Amino acid sequence: MPKPIYIRDLRAEDLPALVNIEERTTGVARPEYWRKRMELSEAIRPHWTSLVAETDNRVVGFAFGRAGELEFGLPGTVAWIEMLGVDPAYRHRGIAAQLIEHFTSSAHDHGIQTIFTLVSKGHAEMEKFFTKQGFTQGEMLHFKKEVRSDL
Repeated sequence: MPKPIYIRDLRAEDLPALVNIEERTTGVARPEYWRKRMELSEAIRPHWTSLVAETDNRVVGFAFGRAGELEFGLPGTVAWIEMLGVDPAYRHRGIAAQLIEHFTSSAHDHGIQTIFTLVSKGHAEMEKFFTKQGFTQGEMLHFKKEVRSDL
């Protein structure tokens, strides 16, 4: 029988776990990035938008998001899921889905009716995951500008 997954708000002592999950996923450890990211979340973002998943008395996943009003010409308050990660040893156990469900439920509790995220083209696994979670491709256009290195 699988062990239960607990979703809770991010805490400062979760920093080493986030660094570890990213390093195990990408091969890169960025403790300073995560420290700053956590400070930003604590300072200006609603607590419900930064979550971790725990099982076996350890952090095995995380979700970072935010809420904003009247952004990009969108009416009302919307939420964004900016980052989602699961320890490779704990993938395919529904952890990311539980993080998204908790985030969605909290957004609803705060009167938010729309949640956005971005997925890189060609990342079929993430497209499939978010579709399974009830997301559809939105109508906004994504623009980018490459900044020249000789400026």
